[in-house]
Amino acid sequence: MKNIDSISHLQGKSIYLDDLPTMQGTLYCTIYDAPIAHAKIKNLDLSIAEKSEGVVKIFTYKDIKGANQIGGIILDEQLLAEDVVDFCGMPIALIVANTSEQARSAAKKIKCEFEALPIITDPREAMQKGKLIIPPRTFKIGNTDEAWTLCEHIFEGKADTNGQEHLYIETQGAYAIPLENESIKIYSSTQGPTAVQRITARVLGIGMHQIEVDVTRLGGGFGGKEDQATTWAIMCALAAQHLKVPVKFSLDRMEDMRMTGKRHPYSSDFKIGLDKNLKIIAYEATFYQNAGAAADLSPAVMERTLFHSTNTYFIPNATCTAYSCKTNLPPNTAFRGFGGPQGMFVIEAAIAKAAAALGIDAYEIQQCNLMKTGDEFLYGQKVESEAIACWEKAVDQFELKKRVEIINNFNKENQLFKKGIALMPICFGISFTKTLMNNARALVHIYSDGTVGISTGAVEMGQGVNTKILQVAAKIFSLNTHKIKINSTNTYRIANTSPSAASATADLNGRATQMACEQLLERLKIVAAEMLESVSEKIEIINEKIFVENKETEITWEQLILAAFLKRINLSEHAHYATPDIHFD
Repeated sequence: MKNIDSISHLQGKSIYLDDLPTMQGTLYCTIYDAPIAHAKIKNLDLSIAEKSEGVVKIFTYKDIKGANQIGGIILDEQLLAEDVVDFCGMPIALIVANTSEQARSAAKKIKCEFEALPIITDPREAMQKGKLIIPPRTFKIGNTDEAWTLCEHIFEGKADTNGQEHLYIETQGAYAIPLENESIKIYSSTQGPTAVQRITARVLGIGMHQIEVDVTRLGGGFGGKEDQATTWAIMCALAAQHLKVPVKFSLDRMEDMRMTGKRHPYSSDFKIGLDKNLKIIAYEATFYQNAGAAADLSPAVMERTLFHSTNTYFIPNATCTAYSCKTNLPPNTAFRGFGGPQGMFVIEAAIAKAAAALGIDAYEIQQCNLMKTGDEFLYGQKVESEAIACWEKAVDQFELKKRVEIINNFNKENQLFKKGIALMPICFGISFTKTLMNNARALVHIYSDGTVGISTGAVEMGQGVNTKILQVAAKIFSLNTHKIKINSTNTYRIANTSPSAASATADLNGRATQMACEQLLERLKIVAAEMLESVSEKIEIINEKIFVENKETEITWEQLILAAFLKRINLSEHAHYATPDIHFD
């Protein structure tokens, strides 16, 4: 089936954060952020800004009732700067006004005196000065020190990968609405509703049960809204807590690019050794991750880099070490691949250098080092691999030798223009490295008229997860998809969710949905069996009709649901799925 959101997207009817109707009395906010990458705050003067037209209040860290702390993995990041700013774009004050324009105008009138401090932007320099987010980590197999003597060819080099802006179409934003009993509802453009809920509660000094986070859909995320959406949600909630009115904040493009983290830049060293048959005997890599000014998700990203540091190749002797280096850039964060591309690039760069030095094509080294079943990664996992078969199929299907010949002939005949070709096998693991995050829940309601409502922890952000979950329910119930609704992601309906990330959202939440639907189906079969004087094992539901031993009856889906409702059968189910046989130690 087609993506259920395609038509609404095309017609402009899909509801994103900025499409939500605003309540009467809603205020708007913006940030006064650091214009310098590293400095002491000597004097912050809000007096002129506070008197600006439309300004209701300007908040600083002094107004925070709970902890001025938004770190997810490590508690090392402030919501609003206290004495020191650690990166250009770090929030210092929150301006709340009647309109966004008034808030931004007032922000320009804030005066702040800084005392400049040394700035570090190079991760290698940060490492040399001991500026690390966490201690270094090493993954190792075999003995590289001894293996170098077995190598016919040894090559060394350096490989750098730059940062990357997520550039999601919808910028970061949030809308906070105060409710009864000091509770707050937050509409957030986040991949991680539970992270928003948990950290907002920490900053506001209240329990998670008083924070409701609702996500309609995202206009793109790519990892940039996994953790970093939290900041803006808290800003709105902080203002709403104090002022007792709804508060909204949507960053403009320049603000978003200035204040949010990117894909992690890396600077890396490598050393690779091959025997006379082009087998890789030894490999060493050192990764210097540019984490930025705070941890954010850097430790997990660094770990993923190590997991993928040897890519799809079996290397019997490998030592890979990674440093998460603290610099004066905005804290870098999750991005598609989550550290894996940075690790894989270095081994491919090493192979490319070796191939160039030996005067051969890189794929000659690649293909003879592909993993086979029974091989082992440098972190200890045994392999079940079809890498060689996949490689051979690709070479055959895309006529590699013919393409290479055409390219070589072209390059001989042309001086100004050249062509090239590159192959890269990829071995990439999905799921979260942290085992406890590999779980999901689903809440399925069958209403008395036969329609179905489904809530999960999955956030729809263009990947089509709503369509996939709908397909699961429609198949199990054999129900027309128009009778099924996928609800927004909400922390009150589904608690303790994992972020929609790690290429696992559909697998986790789809499986939870399957479990809930199957449990409901079994109840319905029992009811149908009673109505038809049969047994549940002989009952089937096909295209909204009830069958007994493959024979269609007069009972429809709607009639069955009404009968179950009148019998006081539970037509709701909350299922929990935790991935089996998965762990990282």
